[in-house]
Amino acid sequence: MAAKEEEYPLETPQEHALMCEKHALMPIDVTCEDCEEFICSKCVKEDHKDHDWITIPTAATLRTRGLLKAMTKIEEEDIKQIDEKIQEASRQIDENKKKCETEIKRIQRHNDAILEKLEKMKHRHENSLRDSLESKNNNVSKVRSSLEERKKKVMQRVKSLKENSGAMTDIILLKTHRELMKLLLADTSSIEKYGFLLRHEGGNINEAVLESMMGQTFDAEQIIATETDSFQWSDKPIVVIEAMNEDTCLLAGNESPFVAQVNKSGKKEKQFSIDVNDVCVTDNNEVYVTDEKNKSISRLSLSGSVSPVFSTDPLVPIEICQTKDGGLLVTLKDTESDIHVYKPNSDSRRLVRHVTLTGDVIREYEYQEDGQTRLFTLPGRVTQNGNTDICAINMKSETCSELVILSFSGSLKTVYPEQNQRKELSLADVVCDSYSNIIVCELSNSSVHLLSPDGEFMRYLLTKNQVNRPYSMSMKKSTLWIADFQGRVKVFQYNLPLM
Repeated sequence: MAAKEEEYPLETPQEHALMCEKHALMPIDVTCEDCEEFICSKCVKEDHKDHDWITIPTAATLRTRGLLKAMTKIEEEDIKQIDEKIQEASRQIDENKKKCETEIKRIQRHNDAILEKLEKMKHRHENSLRDSLESKNNNVSKVRSSLEERKKKVMQRVKSLKENSGAMTDIILLKTHRELMKLLLADTSSIEKYGFLLRHEGGNINEAVLESMMGQTFDAEQIIATETDSFQWSDKPIVVIEAMNEDTCLLAGNESPFVAQVNKSGKKEKQFSIDVNDVCVTDNNEVYVTDEKNKSISRLSLSGSVSPVFSTDPLVPIEICQTKDGGLLVTLKDTESDIHVYKPNSDSRRLVRHVTLTGDVIREYEYQEDGQTRLFTLPGRVTQNGNTDICAINMKSETCSELVILSFSGSLKTVYPEQNQRKELSLADVVCDSYSNIIVCELSNSSVHLLSPDGEFMRYLLTKNQVNRPYSMSMKKSTLWIADFQGRVKVFQYNLPLM
């Protein structure tokens, strides 16, 4: 084989020929391009005969011919690319600093919010103590005034007896003395019942609870989705996928007249004859569906029967999900023609409605706080985050959509992507994990985005190497189901970093 490598400074000639260690006295005069080794002619015949080899002088001559051109390319192109990478690294350092400072400020704001609430609690307890003090002391002051009045009367009678007892008739003397004794023996025990007995007992300062209040710090890069199963269901878009548990889901294709119950290996377990827009499986394993044709919400039993629960007429139900309080969120639209579906007029209705399981309306989300600006062009998929925020896909056109995040009280918190972002996205579905991070799938660019609870982009969870035009999703515990536009379903193990 080749001799030991010896390093020579550039532009310094070798002082002696290198000899092969394996074949004594054989000079190293060949280079193997496949192995990138310098060898002798015997090495070529024994170990490198089928490789791409060439003599060292010939290789050097070939290199020399194109050396000037290669060096020019390195100077004009490769060095430029390295400089661009250096600048990119510098920008990344600055961006990382800004992001770190942003997160520190976020922690400070959260800390300030906790302290503000604690301060309010402290003031409430202090006011309670002061109110009790004022009430007690008002009563004691009344007793004191009564005592002072008694003292005055006692002193008057004592003086009268001392000065006039000799001139008093026996009856007047006895009457005056009796009145004096009554004043002296009057009940004074009432003061004790106005003693200040209100106490503050400090609660248990639980470090785990405080940690929970302060929240979590984690590296988004450690959130990983690993594919575990996949199957081809059809050759058409799967518009509905709803996990029943970590092993089974409900599927419905585009304009499909049935809903199928399928396990994660692709085996169909049941089939229900019903045409739906969306499906919701509650925590009690009850299945609710949106029935566009009949403008109603129905319940689907596992035996296959369909029972209408409540009507949404005159509005058409689109998507549905369960709320944290056990109710439902339903996205609704009016019956405008498809020509005007993305151009609502003043009479159009486009909203998210919060209802009970029997259809009683709790709240509607249709306009911003000014009561005039619409929240939605056409609301699509919807879910409620663990922090109670409402996350809804707003479809602005056939190829453009956004994520609208509302507080549970109805105020607009943010829109993703930001309005000043040039690139339009085609967001198709949204789910949330147990840390309240938001996951949205993007159809046209074949990607799944991981957002913070505030709707800020953190990173791509999945790219086109893992998913192809993802169209619908469902999250059940640590299992993420994704169905695509070509009828394929993929199941991922969704791992969160330990805190």
